[in-house]
Amino acid sequence: MGEKVTHKMVSHIEGTIAADWQNLAYHLPLNDKGMIGVKNEIDNIEHSDRGSLVGQCKNMLIAWLKNDEQATVTKLVKALRDMGKNRSATEIEAMREVQEDPVTVESNSSTVAEPKINMNRRVEDAELSKIAGKIGTPWKRFASEQLDISQTEISNAAQKMLPDMNTYNAAIDVFHLWKNRQGDKATVKKLWDLLENGRQGGYLSLDIYEHAFDVKK
Repeated sequence: MGEKVTHKMVSHIEGTIAADWQNLAYHLPLNDKGMIGVKNEIDNIEHSDRGSLVGQCKNMLIAWLKNDEQATVTKLVKALRDMGKNRSATEIEAMREVQEDPVTVESNSSTVAEPKINMNRRVEDAELSKIAGKIGTPWKRFASEQLDISQTEISNAAQKMLPDMNTYNAAIDVFHLWKNRQGDKATVKKLWDLLENGRQGGYLSLDIYEHAFDVKK
């Protein structure tokens, strides 16, 4: 029996338990960063697709498939049964017999060439501005996990998104906090490595920051 999660399975989950997708995210689990890590990713998914439970459910499942190299039908079925969703679990199991292409996700493991600039110089405000303008809703997770910004400071920065919910204002605030604290250690190399950590973690994409530097793919 096939162990790969298929498009039909994802569609079935979207149509049956979309309203309970956050619970499923914890049971899978969505990532290997513990309860706080799962909660952070749930927050990012909510912000990226507001008002659509079906879309949020699909994005969560895709993120799980991307984060977990061992994501299987068995894991999905167990999570559903642990939630008490026995009917959905049984229906997913029945789909194993159907020959269908599995869901494929973009790999985050590929190495990206560093920009062709002096990596040891201090990062410029203009570069931070370009990245802040592209990072979008993952800015919170990046600030917490990579820039070591406290939750209080993140909350204060979030207030700067009002009234139009412009994430740039919040993102540039935490980038400046990081740069000021790092001093001469706020190098292009340091920032590049942190951004790559976010990309490897599955919540940042290269197009968020490649335009800020001279990146040669």
